[in-house]
Parts: sequence; C-alpha cells; structure tokens
Amino acid sequence: MTAVLLPWQAARTEAHRQGVRLTADLAASGPGFGSDPLRLDLAAAIGRTLVGDLVAPGDVPGHDGAAMDGWAVAGDGPWTLGAGIVAGAVPSTETLAAGHARPITTGAPVPPGTTAVVRSEDAAVDADGRLVRHTPSDRRHVRPAGEEVARHSTLFPAGTVLTPPRAALAAASGVDDVLVAPAPTARVAVLGDEIVGAGVPRPGQVRDVFTHTLPTVLRAFGADPVAAERVSDDADATARVLDGAQERIVVTTGGTAGSSTDHVRGALARIGAELLIDRVAVRPGRPMLLARRGATVYLCLPGNPMAAMVGAVLLGGPLVAGVLGRAPEPTGSVRLAVDVPNERPGDLVLAYRDTPGGAVPAAYQTSAMLRGLADADGLMVVGSGGRVAGEAVPPVRLPWTR
Repeated sequence: MTAVLLPWQAARTEAHRQGVRLTADLAASGPGFGSDPLRLDLAAAIGRTLVGDLVAPGDVPGHDGAAMDGWAVAGDGPWTLGAGIVAGAVPSTETLAAGHARPITTGAPVPPGTTAVVRSEDAAVDADGRLVRHTPSDRRHVRPAGEEVARHSTLFPAGTVLTPPRAALAAASGVDDVLVAPAPTARVAVLGDEIVGAGVPRPGQVRDVFTHTLPTVLRAFGADPVAAERVSDDADATARVLDGAQERIVVTTGGTAGSSTDHVRGALARIGAELLIDRVAVRPGRPMLLARRGATVYLCLPGNPMAAMVGAVLLGGPLVAGVLGRAPEPTGSVRLAVDVPNERPGDLVLAYRDTPGGAVPAAYQTSAMLRGLADADGLMVVGSGGRVAGEAVPPVRLPWTR
C-alpha cells in the first residue's frame, strides 16, 4: 500500500487494522511467534483480553433459591411450619406439601413444590404455631436456576477485557481459568542529543519526559513495555535501534519531520520497513508515522511533548487494541461549554476539562506544552472553522482517566 496523509479517524481505523493484521500474520506463522494464547486463573487474567468466547459451565444461580429471608411456602396459608433451610444446605428432594412452610435464608435452595417465599416482614407465627401472612404480595421472591446466566450460554465474546465484575460473574458460573491474548511487547526509543535524563536542563537542553511515561501509557492500553532508552540524534543510531528491536511494537519520539536532522523516515526505508501511515491531519501531532517490518510495528511520534502524547493516544490505543483482538473504541461526543476557534485548515486536538456546562479547553496548549494535558479529562477534536458553545465534538479517551 502507499502511505498517505490521513484524517485522524481514518488513521485510528488503519492503526487498529494493522494491529489485527499483525496478530493474524503471527498466528498464521505457527506457535512460538508471541501470539499464542495464555491460560490464566481469573485473578491473573483481570485486565487481559479474552481469546474466544467465554462460555458458562454452569447456571447462575445454580439452583432455585430464596431471594429473601423468610419462609418457603406451598399453596395458600395459613401454613404448618417445618424444619428450616439455610444457605449452603443440600437441596431437598422432599416436596413441600400444600399448606406447609419452612423457614429459609437468602440464597438457600427452595424445596420442590414451593410456590413462593414469604418475606420475614410479611408474615408471623400465630398462637397455634402456624404461619400467617399479614401483608399481601404477588411476588414469589424465588430466584430460578439460570435466571442470571444459563449453562452453556456465552458470558462474554472474544475480545472482551476481563474486569473484576466480569471475573466475578465468570467465577459464579464455575469458571476457574480463561484463555487470554498475550500482551504485545513494546520498546520506547527517545531520539535527540539535546535530551537529558536527570536534573534541571541547561540552556539548549530539554528534560526527558518520555522514557518513564510512554511505557506507562502503553501498559494502560494493554501492551507490555520491556525497554525504554534515549538514542543519539544520528542516522546510523536511529537505524540501529529500529533494526535491532525484537518487540512487537516500537514507539519512537522525535525525528519524524522533514529537516536534515530528522532521520526516522530515512531509517525506516533503510531497514526495509513498509510505511503505512505518513502523517495525520491534526495539530499538534501531524508528523506521526506508522510502519511495519516483519513482526514489528513502528509508531513514530513527533518530539514535542504534547504532539507525541496526542500521537500515542490517537494511534497507540487502536494499534494495541487491534493486536489484542479488542474492538475499536466507539466515537462519542462532548458538548462545548464555550466557543472554540480553529482558524487554520485541519483538525485541532485539544485537552479539555469537564465542567457542569460542558467541555472547556485546558489552558497552556501548544505542541511543546504538557501543562494543559496534566489535569485534562480527555482530548477533543475541533474541525476547521472552530465550533461554538453548545455544539458537540468527538472526544478521545485518555487511558489514565476513567
């Protein structure tokens, strides 16, 4: 394919497609290429992505049970009382005869013949030792077996992220372990001779803000970052780090523009990588690239901090989701609380804060600034010409917010 400048939504779709393609190609190559599913117990699998549909081995609940503390009754009252039934008891095989009742606790199995469970507060035992209802009710207060989950039904489809509530439901149905997608390994390479790793930078220097943050962003998306390094702003050094990477995803920052000191594009060509996305029509972040060689996808971001973060969120999230077999995130909308101008051609990506009146752009927003992003609730995309208060614009979720 010939890489072209893409609109931001098309670029996200393409990044996701390339992630799916990478996993499919690795799976077709046979076992041992890093795409083999992992079988993990439920606790270890939380946060992972299911491979294949998860089918319930049992009903939830597993028996007809009392939904309330009270009495299991058969027929109309008053009822003659029998022995009590508690949660955890072996289900009775003895039919409850009409006109009889048994005390029962929430969750306990109701005996055969039960027509309802009368709540403790709706009845009382009279002077003759019989149960008498004093509050009319047409509710049975019985949870039938399989009411929540039917045995052999699909709990969650392939591509679902296993959250704590989903793991709890799976456990309730009898699941012990699940097959999940392996997290794709990732490497971060920060390019630039001006970048220093500690302390206050001197004039002409800038502090490294990526080796300790981009791995966390990738991990939040579901990747497994295994290395982060600073690399000299040199054509040979750039080519070496791209050529030597064994990870499934390599993220670089810097060197993606067209000056004589920007070496990423040339390095990708030098190692034989196929350029898949050649810039995205947004600001900041326009000179971001996506390429692939063999079993590695290269996500190459601009060097300015906000531009790089925009690229990591716009393309990194869909790319990792595609590798894991997750569906793309749906595009929603946020309503603007204020007018947002955009006098230049192309889409403008802004960090925003949620307010009672709607979304408000954060302060301190240029491609070189991070302060606006630091307390943002999300990114929003404002088309050319701007938008006025009350209009809706598409947001992009930040992986570190919920």
